[in-house]
Amino acid sequence: MRRRLTLVLLVLLSVQFSYSDGLQDRIKCNGVCVPLNQCKTDVGSFSTVDISDDVEVTCHHYLEVCCSKENVVNGSANKCENSAIKTFRDCGRRNEDGIGFRITHAKHNETEFGEFPWVVAVMQVEESQMELVKPDSKLICGGSLIAPNVVLTAAHCVMNRSAETLIIRAGEWDIATRNEVIPYQEQRVERIVLHPNFNRELLFFNLALLILEDNFVADEHIQLICMPPQNKAFYDENCFTTGWGKVDFSAPSYQTILKKIEVPIVPRQKCETLLRGTHLGASFRLHDSYICAGGLEGIDTCTGDGGSPLMCPIPGFKNKFYQAGIVAWGIGCAQKDIPGVYVRVSLYTDWIKEEIKKIE
Repeated sequence: MRRRLTLVLLVLLSVQFSYSDGLQDRIKCNGVCVPLNQCKTDVGSFSTVDISDDVEVTCHHYLEVCCSKENVVNGSANKCENSAIKTFRDCGRRNEDGIGFRITHAKHNETEFGEFPWVVAVMQVEESQMELVKPDSKLICGGSLIAPNVVLTAAHCVMNRSAETLIIRAGEWDIATRNEVIPYQEQRVERIVLHPNFNRELLFFNLALLILEDNFVADEHIQLICMPPQNKAFYDENCFTTGWGKVDFSAPSYQTILKKIEVPIVPRQKCETLLRGTHLGASFRLHDSYICAGGLEGIDTCTGDGGSPLMCPIPGFKNKFYQAGIVAWGIGCAQKDIPGVYVRVSLYTDWIKEEIKKIE
């Protein structure tokens, strides 16, 4: 699979690239290949490397750039410059333009790096590796950071798992690499708190809090999402959701780069009517703990996106969001007039705040 993207550095370095699973003859790099944030250029300069689909990239990794030796900067020093924010800012602030670079020619609605800095990956560790300092882990669900040491996710993601097998990865973007301009952070889960009314069979009250062993350290790409006021209703908004799940139901694997989709909130009665037209049947009733969004052909969350946040804009603020929902379930993926179903977070704001107070 090939991807063709354009990265624009804040110092006006533009790099156009593609990468492939196969190996081809490479263009020679006359400097050294370094991560994007370790190559500087003179202010105002503009350098472009245009690699077409039938020509191999200069460097081995798409987040590396061929840099002249005199422009290579110390990696640790540069990361400090890029990571100036060390406190948790006002919640729910989206980095619309990303951090450190921008992408173009996105094929599957990939997010910018750090665009939604509260989105986390819920990973599971194999029991044989639990004692290792850096164990291998696999993605099982998404989640959102709502406090420095608390993650909100769907209860169905973790109901049959033990806390000690879970790791939360914040600041993640491409799960297939560790070469991002600012590294992700990981914390182990200390305790799983399922909602007390969670129904394991019918999946009502489908939310859980993951209490972490330690706090995440705030950074540009690691921030918190805002909780909505208790019982707040969302009408007619266009909202975002994210995830590393499949692009469609038949896709063979998950996405490697975090994707985003924009979906409209679907009125409750309309959603119920549309879902009755599926195999759920004419007697189906949508439980009060859910809201609906989407129903657009080719645009939807899918397998692997469970637990990820549904984020709706806060009125009067640009690029600031409440978490309105949690990806819960759907009938297939991305089918016209079949909305996705999300946990209605505003019903539980008070409960969430009380649980957080218990650990403060």
